[in-house]
Amino acid sequence: MYRAANAYLQTDVSTTSPGELVIMLYDGAIKFLTRAKVLIDAKDVAGKGIAISKALDIINELSSTLNKEKGGELAENLHKLYFLCSTKLAMANLKQDKAIIDSVIKILTGLRSAYAQIQGRPEVQEVSAQLASKQKPDQATARSMINMNMGQTMAQTQQANMRGRAAYSKVAGAV
Repeated sequence: MYRAANAYLQTDVSTTSPGELVIMLYDGAIKFLTRAKVLIDAKDVAGKGIAISKALDIINELSSTLNKEKGGELAENLHKLYFLCSTKLAMANLKQDKAIIDSVIKILTGLRSAYAQIQGRPEVQEVSAQLASKQKPDQATARSMINMNMGQTMAQTQQANMRGRAAYSKVAGAV
């Protein structure tokens, strides 16, 4: 089952446009944050930490791929918004606060919706096609971002559990 799903995702990533990959990354981040809220309710500190870390990885990837030279003020504003989301998620992780996670989901959902709307415009599709022909997106990075929920090792889970317990102890001690 894992091999079939992985093969499907690899095909999906290699045949999508750069714009569609961005939308897939937004979807992935939103999915992991929704999962983190469920794990907070289940009192699964380690699982919650892993889900938020995966969303943070995606947000970091979105931020690091911004072209500030060509994107100008828009790219700078997106970078600031991604930084705000990352900061809020760090706080939500420590406080186990679903309301903070909801605020980040709202931001990412708005960005995803706006990006999806402009993807359908002919001029955007033309530029996207030009970019795809000149420069292939880093498919290995995109694939790893999309496949993040597959193949967690026991060591990663144990490390996240220890970090979650340490963070919870700090928060509980400060209250």
